Amino acid sequence: MGIVREFAVLRPYDTLLYASKLMVLEHVPKSIVVDEKGSPVGVITQKDIIKFVYQMGEERPMENVMLSEVMRKDVTCVSPNIDPFDAAQIMIDKKQPLLAVCNEEEKAIGIIIKSDLSNFYASQVRGLQRVKDFMSSPVVTIEPTTKLDEAVEKLVQSNLSRLVVFTPGKVQGVVTTTDLLYMAAALKYRDLKIEVRDVMSPNVIVVDGNEDMANAARLMASRKIKGIPVMEKDGKLGGIVTTTDVVRAMMDQSVKKYLYEIKMYTSTF
Repeated sequence: MGIVREFAVLRPYDTLLYASKLMVLEHVPKSIVVDEKGSPVGVITQKDIIKFVYQMGEERPMENVMLSEVMRKDVTCVSPNIDPFDAAQIMIDKKQPLLAVCNEEEKAIGIIIKSDLSNFYASQVRGLQRVKDFMSSPVVTIEPTTKLDEAVEKLVQSNLSRLVVFTPGKVQGVVTTTDLLYMAAALKYRDLKIEVRDVMSPNVIVVDGNEDMANAARLMASRKIKGIPVMEKDGKLGGIVTTTDVVRAMMDQSVKKYLYEIKMYTSTF
């Protein structure tokens, strides 16, 4: 299973407004920014856009801000033939939201994001690791009636991509950077009368902490999401499992050993 995907072409001189519209229309969570030669010069994510608009939106309208001002400039280039485990290690060690895949001329030909590595894990592993051993906990939560500007502030301050909307005993929904990007231009206002329940993604699936990590990864892949709340049997929110957690699980030595043994076994037939 390949781990390299195509990327949306963005230039340093493109505006935040253009990038946000592209991300919404093309369902792009993050991408590299390339120069005229096709070489990567930066990385832009939905989280970066939300943070900038929330902090600077009143002073700097999105249509007047170029990506060169907001993008991260520490791009990591890797070979098209990179091993998935090496990609996972680099991404976690360097805290990169993505890896740029470059040819010998250092031109970008694709990207690797955590969802790609999570999908690889889901396709290769069965019954090896449990969700509760790798999930993120505690979880940052909000209520359905929380004002949207308060939710965005919490999201930005916590440096997260999603917040779980929770009431006692039940997950009501999730608010993600994707949900917020649809109304990014309005996030600069602090007196919005909008509540979280008006913009959240409802009908959220949950998993148990004893669930197979690979099953959680497959659920994320099939539903095209990047996080699943983890509920305990007593109705408490135990954590959240994300594609980042799957990548961390993938780096565990037990996974390499598991795949090696599977390969050795199947090669005998």
